[in-house]
Amino acid sequence: MIERISTWEQALADYLASVADAEFTWGELDCALFAANAVLAMTGHDIAAPFRGKYSTAAGSARALKRYGAGTLEATFDTLLPVKPIGYARRGDVVMHDGGVGVCVGSHALFVGREGEREGLVRVPRAEWVRAWGVGE
Repeated sequence: MIERISTWEQALADYLASVADAEFTWGELDCALFAANAVLAMTGHDIAAPFRGKYSTAAGSARALKRYGAGTLEATFDTLLPVKPIGYARRGDVVMHDGGVGVCVGSHALFVGREGEREGLVRVPRAEWVRAWGVGE
């Protein structure tokens, strides 16, 4: 099981601050790598190692999920982290909304994307999540 490091809260805060205004980029900072990088910051464990550097487009991402993962983003995360009830997701856990994954920060989760004209992290309320995975339980 993946365990969180003792300083995970600061590591997560530092990581989120570093990408707060970053643009979504396939293969660099897409939803999957955003969530995986948060897991890496909190645990030191790179759950995205098999995928890094393997794609740079949406089509390439889909191919990578089929080749190196379990076929879909959801199924792949099911193999990487334990599924948990959405109501039990805590800060730092990975959650899914609208086909993408993000990071729980309490009653909301952060996802990399666009909000109006601004690129960066966007907030999505818990009521809109459809799946959750535990990190370091």
